[in-house]
Amino acid sequence: MTAWTASANEHTLTAVPAVTAMRNAIRDYDWGSPSALALLQSRTPSGGPEAELWMGTHPSAPSVLVLPDGQELSLPEAIERFGEQVLGREVLERFGARLPYLFKILAIARPLSVQVHPTSERARAKYTPGPASPYVDPFHKPEMLYALEPIEALFGFRPPAQVAMLLSRLRAPRLERLIEVLQAPGGDESRLHAGLELLITWPVEDRAALVAEIAAGSSRLAAEGSPDYPEVFGWLDRLIGLHPADPMVLAPLLLDLVRLAPGQTVFVAAGVPHAYLSGLGVEIMAGSDNVLRCGLTSKEINVPELLDVIDSRPLASGDANLGQLSDEQVVWRPPVTDFQLSRVTVAEGAPVVADASVSGPQIVLGTKGSVTVTSDGVSVTVEPGQSAFVTASAGPITLTGEGEVFRAAPGLAH
Repeated sequence: MTAWTASANEHTLTAVPAVTAMRNAIRDYDWGSPSALALLQSRTPSGGPEAELWMGTHPSAPSVLVLPDGQELSLPEAIERFGEQVLGREVLERFGARLPYLFKILAIARPLSVQVHPTSERARAKYTPGPASPYVDPFHKPEMLYALEPIEALFGFRPPAQVAMLLSRLRAPRLERLIEVLQAPGGDESRLHAGLELLITWPVEDRAALVAEIAAGSSRLAAEGSPDYPEVFGWLDRLIGLHPADPMVLAPLLLDLVRLAPGQTVFVAAGVPHAYLSGLGVEIMAGSDNVLRCGLTSKEINVPELLDVIDSRPLASGDANLGQLSDEQVVWRPPVTDFQLSRVTVAEGAPVVADASVSGPQIVLGTKGSVTVTSDGVSVTVEPGQSAFVTASAGPITLTGEGEVFRAAPGLAH
């Protein structure tokens, strides 16, 4: 397909090239690392926190396509002008004129807030334009995180008996009521839900005193040299230092502490409480920014909506459904239709034809080495932290060079 036609003074775009280099925004949230993304991209740090590299069409930070003559076209505009060529008819019919996923690199230097995300049905039912809405868009936000470097996170509730045991070690008088709730008759889910409600509705005037008691108990445990759960109480101490008046400093005792080695993943379904604590990773999610915060934040907590949405079952599954496509290619297909993620390892002198089951509009992200992405005679080379967009109408994709790339794409239709 010809992408350009000449006129007297300019080139007029008649189609988006099969493969196009991308320019992506970096979000400067205060929890971001001042150096990790810059090191990955082999550039000078900005001097401030660099938390997330965003790739996609979300209106908060849409990506830009860098066209062959150096001109730029935002990805949302490319979809508006050339929808079926860019997205493909199937994606248009399933999701409308938007990229159904948002692709990121996360560089986590300090803990994020504890948060959950709504289901599709909840987001559609509750979203309204304007500040009164609990959500910023009518879409759900399931997500998957892949560890490029070791990552620590909190994910899903611990069993209530274990939470009560950990809390009791602090010997904090103000926690006795919470322990009673966790040990009361009833199912695990109802006890955890009631315990969380007690914490997030704790009287504002008493929160600093509560955290001071928690800190004193943790200090006593450290002085006694208690050998059990050192990572859990270590994170408790760090959160107390960051949030000295927030009852949710207890999150490491309430939620399971997950440690991802490089190459491991976790999938976060709707309603599952989680907080990323440290590390560097690739994240893919549905194309939404809907967040309900539970704590460890200065932002508003919508208590009624949170309590309706949160999944209070202990140890919710984080399986991301890994599959092998070839010797060089693996794919993760979580139980959602919005996205899938493939990792491709390319060796020098051994071109890889990208597996065709990962199809539709794609973002190819470099994480190691230098890999050239070629389709329909058009090539773009990506190095770590760089990406290329491949249209749904592009032909077979060939990857050459030496390195590693990730391919983000819409998920399979159920």
